[in-house]
Amino acid sequence: MVLSIVICTYNRSSFLDKCISSVLEQASKNNNGIEVLIIDNNSTDSTKQIAQKYTEANSSVRYISESNQGLSYARNRGINEAKGDYIAFVDDDATIASSWLNSLLDGINQEQAKAFGGPILPNFEKQPPAWIDPSYFERRFHSSNGYLNSIGDIQVFSGGNMCISANVFNKIGGFDVTLGMIGNKMGLGEETEFFQRLNKEYPNSLYNIENMAISHFEPAIKFEKKYLKDRIYLSGLQFAERQKKHKTFYGFVFIIAKLIKQSITSIIYASLGPFIKYAKFKALKALWVSRGLWKGLFI
Repeated sequence: MVLSIVICTYNRSSFLDKCISSVLEQASKNNNGIEVLIIDNNSTDSTKQIAQKYTEANSSVRYISESNQGLSYARNRGINEAKGDYIAFVDDDATIASSWLNSLLDGINQEQAKAFGGPILPNFEKQPPAWIDPSYFERRFHSSNGYLNSIGDIQVFSGGNMCISANVFNKIGGFDVTLGMIGNKMGLGEETEFFQRLNKEYPNSLYNIENMAISHFEPAIKFEKKYLKDRIYLSGLQFAERQKKHKTFYGFVFIIAKLIKQSITSIIYASLGPFIKYAKFKALKALWVSRGLWKGLFI
């Protein structure tokens, strides 16, 4: 089997139907051997009923229940259950673009990459407030099709839209279950940690596909200052924790260098606020990252 498409879900029945439908609309037209796995991570809504509608109508769709709570547990279950040579992950609150599957299959056939990914474009519940930069919710990894030049926090694919060779998981393992979302509890970093291990074993093997895009739902709650603060703070905290985990001198240097850069950035945008678009957002973002880095440096 060429490809397994894994949709991990937790209490998102209102979105899941559209997500599965968008995937099957393309998968059903392809005869290359594709399966769709729905990994239910203890949902209490109508997730199971929605999934069963598809499993009863299509033998290539499987419903699997994962009782260990956490997105990393759900993804790892998908990896263990998948039969495909490549395993793709799509967020349950997203829909894939019309060119997603064909562009991914072309990449698999034409490139020697170990992982593929593409743009994540926001589908806003409502327009963000004027002070928030909407591009914060957009993820792009390269200006065109091609290999990522280096590995870093902004040059790893997002877990909501990625495809990885099954052989990679056999070699380096799956996702760290201590990281990532756990139910409704915010969590980050599992993808970055995984891709750092991947890049160490398979350097320069991440390939960006521009037409492998998804539309990702962004609820209005994400525009609230507390949500943004908590999420951005956590990104800084976990960056510091990842660097410290390696217990090297350079890790601490990276933390301090990023802390200084973010602190200076915050001051600059705060000072030039009236003259720069989204200056308030950029100043606060840098400030919240700095606080996370500072905390992570000393815990």
